[in-house]
Amino acid sequence: MQSNDYQTAIREITAKGQPYETETVWVGNVEYLGFVNAPRNLCELYRSALNHGDREFYVYEKERYTYESAWNLAAQVANRLREQGCVPGDRIGISFRNYPEWIWAFMGITSIGCVAVAMNAWWSDEEMVYGIRDSGLKTLIVDQQRYDQIRDHIDALGLYVITVRTSLQPRSTTWESWVQGASTSMPEVDVAPDQSATLLYTSGSTAHPKGVLSTHLAITNALLGWEAGGAIGWRAMQLRRLRELAEHAEELQLAANENSQRTTEPPQPNPPIPSSILSVPLFHVTGLTVQMLTSFRSGRKLVGMYKWDVEEALRIIQEEQITSFNGVPTMAWELAQSPNLKKYDLTSLQSAGGGGAPMAPEQARQIDRKLAKGGQGTGWGMTETQGLATSIGGEPFRERPRSCGRAIPPIVRVKAIGDNGEDLGPGETGELCIWGIMNFQEYWNQSEATAETLSDGWVLTGDIGHLDEDGYVYITDRKKDIVIRGGENIGCQEVEAVLYEHPDVLECSVFGIPDERLGETVGAMVCTNSDSKLSESELQEFAHEHLARFQVPERIWIGTKRLPRTASEKIYKRQIREEVLRTLKQQADGSND
Repeated sequence: MQSNDYQTAIREITAKGQPYETETVWVGNVEYLGFVNAPRNLCELYRSALNHGDREFYVYEKERYTYESAWNLAAQVANRLREQGCVPGDRIGISFRNYPEWIWAFMGITSIGCVAVAMNAWWSDEEMVYGIRDSGLKTLIVDQQRYDQIRDHIDALGLYVITVRTSLQPRSTTWESWVQGASTSMPEVDVAPDQSATLLYTSGSTAHPKGVLSTHLAITNALLGWEAGGAIGWRAMQLRRLRELAEHAEELQLAANENSQRTTEPPQPNPPIPSSILSVPLFHVTGLTVQMLTSFRSGRKLVGMYKWDVEEALRIIQEEQITSFNGVPTMAWELAQSPNLKKYDLTSLQSAGGGGAPMAPEQARQIDRKLAKGGQGTGWGMTETQGLATSIGGEPFRERPRSCGRAIPPIVRVKAIGDNGEDLGPGETGELCIWGIMNFQEYWNQSEATAETLSDGWVLTGDIGHLDEDGYVYITDRKKDIVIRGGENIGCQEVEAVLYEHPDVLECSVFGIPDERLGETVGAMVCTNSDSKLSESELQEFAHEHLARFQVPERIWIGTKRLPRTASEKIYKRQIREEVLRTLKQQADGSND
C-alpha cells in the first residue's frame, strides 16, 4: 500500500463534516487530536445503542439480552447506587466472572459518574484486600468465589457487599434483592468528559499491581479510534485498487468483455450480523474496551463464556454464526490446533487474531489457513492506552508477519526513544512510546510511577522495538526481558518465533537462566502435541537452523501440559521462569548433599 494512498485516506476520512472529523483537544497541558463526534461520556455511548435496541447484545449460555434490556438493567444499577448516596468520583468494585451482571454493573456505575474498579478476578485473597484498600472502594459486587475471599475482611474494610448468582451470604445482599423494584429510567447526571471512569489494575504479572485510572474522554475517543482506523485502512486499499484499475484499464476491459459472456453467478446470501466471542475477562482492557465497549455503536452481538475453552469456543462460533474472533494470539492459535476443528462449520468467521502478546509468523499462517483466510491480524496496546496503539491485518500482515502494525490513525502516534530519551529513526531500536488522547490519567496513588510512565502526552511502554520506513512497529522484547549472554543481547520473542515454526510446538516461553560464566543463558519451556516424540536436542538443532548458536536455548523443558497463563490468558513467563529456577536450585542443593 503506497503511503500517498494512506495519507489521502486519512485526510478524506477525518475531513470537516465527516463522521470521524478531528479537532484539537487539550488535556491538562498536552495538546491531543480527538474526534468531534466522540460521545461526551460512556452513558451517551450506551444511549446511542438504543438506535438498535432490539438487537441481541449479550448472550450467556441460555440467556439472551438486547441492547434495550441492557440499558434498563443498567439504569436499575445506577438508581440503586444513587439511592445509597454514591456520587461522582466514588469507586465501585466489580469482581466476578463474565456474567451478564458484570456489564450491567459497569454501565450503571459509569453512567452516573462513579468509577468502575474492575478488579482482577484471579487475585489471591491478599491481592483482593490490597485492591480494595488501594482503590478506597466501599461498595463491592462479587460472586461466590470472590465473596469467600473477602468474607473475613468485610467488617474491617467497611464494605457494602452485593453477591451475584449465589444465595444470601452473611453481611451482604443478593443482586436480585438489590435491584428489585429499582427504576429502569436512567438518572440524568452531567458527567464531564474529563471525569474518571475506570480503574483497571495491571494483570498481575508484575509484583505489585498498579491501578490505571482513565477518563470518559480517553475511552470514548479510543472507541472511535478503532472505527476510524478501520475506515482509513479500507479507503486506502480502495484508492490503491482504483489507481491500479486506471493503470490497467485496457487489460481489464478485455477481461470484462470475456466475463460478460459467461453465466452470471447467483447472488450470495445476506452476511450474518456482526458477532464476536467475549473471550477474555472483562476486567482486562481487551475484554472491556476492545471487545465489549466497541460493540455499542455497531450493534455487534457478544457471546460470553464461563471460562476459556477451545471446544466450547468452536461450538459457539458454529451455533452463533460468529463473524470475528479477538483475544490474545494463543487463543486463535489453540482454535487452529484443535484436533476437532473439522467437525465444526466455521464459515461465518471472517477474521481471527488478537493482541496483547506477539503473534509468531507460524501462528499467523495456521490461523490464515485453518480459520479465516486473509482475515488474520494482530495489534498492540496497553491498559494505559485503552488497548489502542497499533493494528495490522490482511495483506500488510502477510508482508510483515513480525510486525504488530502501524499507529492507528489519526489519533495515535508511536515512536522509539534511546537511553537518553532522544527520538530514534527508522530501524533504530529503543523503548517504544505511545501518544494519544486515549492515554490514561494516572496510576492511582502512585505519582512517581505516573511521572516515570506518562511524559508530555507519551506513554513509555517498556516494550523494546523499532519502526520501519513506513511506520510499521516491530516489538523485539520487553525492556527487562532481554537475555544478556556473555554481553550479547538476545530477544526472547525472536527465539520464541523460531520455536513456534516447529510443527510439534504448540506453546513456548523463552527466558534467561542465571549462569556463573556468561551471566545468563537461554532457557525455554515448550508444550507439544500429546503424541510428539520431540527431544530437547532435536528442537535445539531445529532452532540452530534459524538462529545463531548463542541464541539457541541451552536448556529446554518439553511437556504436553498447557503453559501457565495470567488472568488475561497471556503465557505467564514470570511464573514459568520462577518455577524453573526453583527446580534448578533444588537439583543443585541435592547434588551438593
